Amino acid sequence: MTTMNHSMKSALFLVISVLSVFGLMGCSSAESESDPIIQGTITVDSDLDPSGDYSGIELLVAQTSAEGVRDTVFYSVTDSTGNNYGTAEIDDSGLYPLFISRNSQPLGIFNLVLARGDTVFFNGQLPDIRETASVESNENDVFEKYDRVQRSFQRVVNFVNSRGMSTDSIEAEIMKWSDLFWELHQANPNTFAGERAAAAAASILEGWDNDRMLALTDSIVSRYNKVPAGLRTQLTAFYANRDSLERSVAFLESVEDRMASAEEKLPVRQEKIKLLYDSSRTDRASELLSEFRRTYSSNEQALEWAERMNVDITTLAPGKPFPAFSFSDREGQTVSSDSLAGTPYMIEFTRLENPLYQQQYDRVVAIQQIYNTYGLEVVTVPFGASDVLFDAFFEERANLWTFADPASIYPDEVIVKYNLTRLPTRFLVNAEGNIVQRFVGTEFDSIIQGLQKTLTQQQTES
Repeated sequence: MTTMNHSMKSALFLVISVLSVFGLMGCSSAESESDPIIQGTITVDSDLDPSGDYSGIELLVAQTSAEGVRDTVFYSVTDSTGNNYGTAEIDDSGLYPLFISRNSQPLGIFNLVLARGDTVFFNGQLPDIRETASVESNENDVFEKYDRVQRSFQRVVNFVNSRGMSTDSIEAEIMKWSDLFWELHQANPNTFAGERAAAAAASILEGWDNDRMLALTDSIVSRYNKVPAGLRTQLTAFYANRDSLERSVAFLESVEDRMASAEEKLPVRQEKIKLLYDSSRTDRASELLSEFRRTYSSNEQALEWAERMNVDITTLAPGKPFPAFSFSDREGQTVSSDSLAGTPYMIEFTRLENPLYQQQYDRVVAIQQIYNTYGLEVVTVPFGASDVLFDAFFEERANLWTFADPASIYPDEVIVKYNLTRLPTRFLVNAEGNIVQRFVGTEFDSIIQGLQKTLTQQQTES
């Protein structure tokens, strides 16, 4: 039996990441449909409260924008019988967190699918609300089916990654699960989960049957007149890698052309600007950014994004010199852009307690071990790390590269200088001191390509 090679494993790990995004992303709903209703009854165990008065139990649904702004879309308080009723004012269908509390004490958080035209019945009993809660609605029932298919598929992927499987067997599994997702979509086309299932059916085919992936995407576009966000991002990268940057931009423009309003077009325009920025087409990115500012001049959040993007384009774009730095490491030695001159390096800004950084740490170790022989240095700038935190972090981890002494860092200045909006953020810098690429959060997954390009070019020139 032939085991799966590294690229196949990477593809399957990508599938899980993409499906996770599909499960959380929202999708636009028809304006003509009514906002979703949330209603039900929450009572209290008589052993805990024999009064029979179930009033004052609060139900709140909030959403947080990409810029971190939190907005309440639903709020209701139970009456004495425990009944509650209200309308959720949503812009898009999707998964939303429902917070349950009483007397300012949080009691539980639940994920609900909220979609226009749907009524969600939420019932439960305190104090064991997590055990007694029930959620019923057409949208939530379909999403439960989608979630079961997704979790079952993930178990298959985990098995393949851990045990190995022949290429033919893997391909057969991919085709089977794509069909299962598509069947779920066809049975429930006008639901949030049905659209997610369609996107998943197409997504998992990349690298196995690209023609069918594109055919399913065409079917999705025909039905919904759009490409769901997660699949859109995947296809943007697919066209760029398979064809060219121009083809990828043309794809985004075709998606944008199908959208009716400027607000719908906003995230696609942001993707296009970022794509051009990442590809060192800074002149074109700047041109589109100026147009973006004019179009969204009354949108405060869009303008804030544009300002951050402008900093990236003018000072942090690929090909530009990495802004100078100097600090002390934990041994008291000076580490600076000057001391690293002539050496390719990856510098990462993070907090040691950051869950994503901890999850990615083993991969950084692997990268350091493999590419150190090619001259790559790794430098970590940890914000707010005490000696106790350092000791705890490295209790079961290897310490193989330079970590800055937090006392030699001024976090506010660093955050502004390197336009840090999310942690961890990493920059790959070549031997000439120029930025190769920036990696924010989970974008780190694509760093290998940048490393190979950088180090191969360095070897050729030397």
